[in-house]
Amino acid sequence: MSRAGISGMGVVSALGDGTTVTRSALYAPATPTPRVPGRFETKLDLPVFEIPEPDVAAEAGTGLPVRFLLHALDEALTNAKISRDELRARRVGIAVGTTVACQLDNIPCYDRIRKGDLSDLSPSLPYVTRMPAEYLRRLLGTTGPAVTVSNACASGADALMIALEWLRTGRCDLVIAGGCDSVSKVAFNGFNALRVCSGAPCRPFDAERSGLNLGDAAGVLILEAPEHAAARGVKAEYELGGAGKTADGFHITQPESSGKELERAIRLALEQAELTPNDIEFVNAHGTGTPVNDRVEGAVLARVFGGKVRYQSTKALTGHTLGAAGAIEAIFSCLMLAERRAAAGRRCEHPDPEVPVPPLPESVSVTGNAAVSTSLAFGGSNTALALRKCRPEVPDIGIGKSYIAGFAFLTPHVPDKEELVALCRKYALRRPDRLTQLALAAAERLAPLPGGADTALITVTGYGPASTTCRVIDDILDYPEEEILPTGFSHSVINAAASYISAAHHIHGPTFALVGFDDPFREAADLAQVLLSEEVCRRVLIVAADEGSPISRAVETLRRDGIPAAAEGACALLLAADPAENRLGTLEIAAETGNDDRCLPCGIPKSLIAQLGSADSGSRTILAGVKPPSWRS
Repeated sequence: MSRAGISGMGVVSALGDGTTVTRSALYAPATPTPRVPGRFETKLDLPVFEIPEPDVAAEAGTGLPVRFLLHALDEALTNAKISRDELRARRVGIAVGTTVACQLDNIPCYDRIRKGDLSDLSPSLPYVTRMPAEYLRRLLGTTGPAVTVSNACASGADALMIALEWLRTGRCDLVIAGGCDSVSKVAFNGFNALRVCSGAPCRPFDAERSGLNLGDAAGVLILEAPEHAAARGVKAEYELGGAGKTADGFHITQPESSGKELERAIRLALEQAELTPNDIEFVNAHGTGTPVNDRVEGAVLARVFGGKVRYQSTKALTGHTLGAAGAIEAIFSCLMLAERRAAAGRRCEHPDPEVPVPPLPESVSVTGNAAVSTSLAFGGSNTALALRKCRPEVPDIGIGKSYIAGFAFLTPHVPDKEELVALCRKYALRRPDRLTQLALAAAERLAPLPGGADTALITVTGYGPASTTCRVIDDILDYPEEEILPTGFSHSVINAAASYISAAHHIHGPTFALVGFDDPFREAADLAQVLLSEEVCRRVLIVAADEGSPISRAVETLRRDGIPAAAEGACALLLAADPAENRLGTLEIAAETGNDDRCLPCGIPKSLIAQLGSADSGSRTILAGVKPPSWRS
């Protein structure tokens, strides 16, 4: 049977609270109208799609994105007819995409930190204790993998792709996957600094479009084999059949103009789902309403699906919900398939003549067999999801061997300033953030790296580019909103390092940016083995890095256990499926949680460094887990 049947969904956005309301709202004549933010003060006349705060049971201090996520999760579990007790008896994976939930955007708390006042750091605790996937695993008591993906605007779709690969390789037998985000002052001011926000409701693919509106949302899908759902009396009619992911390796914010990597992502998703372009009844396009994005995407859709392609962008109804977008738009696509009707593209009154085919002017009947949902992100990260009626049989792949093709670990204070300057000159980099510099320096130890479409990249971090985030908040505190610099915000996204590494080494395979504090490095290695086993790629480069900053130094004072050996550093690990690339033997991941000391906030067990220091092609390296962190309240 299908490995990734959709047995339950939960969603909340500007379209409505829950799948039932949302399904009707997709076709309602009224279009939700964005308004100036009411959750924080601003002098900018830029509308957003804010929604009411959910009524959910959550610990004090839990951020709004996670509370949206919990609300959507409750609906998804109810629709799947599965209890939390039943989850603990299954091999359950959790994958969540987000952006804002991974940033310390408590501005008053940061203002005290930068002034040296560490008397009350409690507002910073949710940053380290409630990374969405790690938090859900603790809350639900599950023991399977848990990854928080912060790949900018493709994060929610990426979480679903990871879920699919876990299920196809037998790594899990049920996955909770989705995305969550909210409109915050940091994101609001940051996107305005990039000059991509519209002062009116966004108009995807319209000739007079002027940018995006931000929005609140969360979406959760329960994915499992349909026969497992059927045993509970739930019919999984649709499955996540395929996912394709590629990297432009071009620019930190702009898509590459030809769209060739987005096209490849779509074709990869179709191939995995055993579909042809003619099988696809409609596409839920990324369609942000920004000039370049819509032009590139529109051209790609016409090339892949032909002149009669039917598509829409639901961002006209919800705004751009960032890390939640890929998840909620996959849900919208499933609702349209179930309704046997593709919704119209809204607010496109004058289609852009530079876009070969305009979006659907009105809702049209479809047979409900298959659809595609696309997501594009900063860093040139492209993800396509193929949703289809469940197939009778999909083979179980299993996990294969992983060979270590290279490893490098940077000790504290390495690299020095001269090396970093030389590195930036070599790759013609302009203003890369400190975290990116460290990550690039670690990857450089393995150069020349095999790039191209056969190499995937996974970056891992705890605090992300925290120094840059500090500078962005400094700007918010010290300057008028219209004077905030765009480069700061674009370099504060978690996947900035992945963007630079993929461009420097011409990596066009899947790129994932993972963030967390429990054991994200081991989760990255586990994901790498899954990708290699599925033949999504031939090799995976994992680059883990953390940097010291006012934020990280303050928050680290709250740590009671699982204390890292260093606040700043990086390592690179290159894994391959082909034994011909074996340099340092095989990598095996310990099944138990582990109690090893960590080298950096994001993990990297000390025992791994010791083993690889003397490894050769005949070695067997065991990647143990690190001591779980505990924090003072």
